[in-house]
Amino acid sequence: MTALPPSVAARETAARIESLAARLLTWGTRAVLALIAAGVAGMLATGTDPITAPSPGFSPGAALGDLLALRPSGFLWAGLVALIALPIGRVVVSGAGFMAAGDRRLALVSVLVVLVIGASVLAALGPEG
Repeated sequence: MTALPPSVAARETAARIESLAARLLTWGTRAVLALIAAGVAGMLATGTDPITAPSPGFSPGAALGDLLALRPSGFLWAGLVALIALPIGRVVVSGAGFMAAGDRRLALVSVLVVLVIGASVLAALGPEG
């Protein structure tokens, strides 16, 4: 078996990373849609109007409890959290792929992007505790 030239190997690795990230986004989006649809269907089944009903505040513990108790708000919050997490997951998958491919520069960029997102989340949560 002959080794591929570095440029061909790099393109194939990039294509594999992109394919994996695309699958993550595709299946993740389908899961998000299913969770939100289940939440809206649950609200309709209980006679709650999803448009005019007051929005329950977000608490990770309460959202998880609502999801485990099969309450509609749990499905809605799980869908929204997953929707926000999908792009972050794409950056993590890409970064891991770049590291595996030996591209330290792009792996470092991925790590820095995740750190910036993490700092933003912490800054947003800071005033409220």
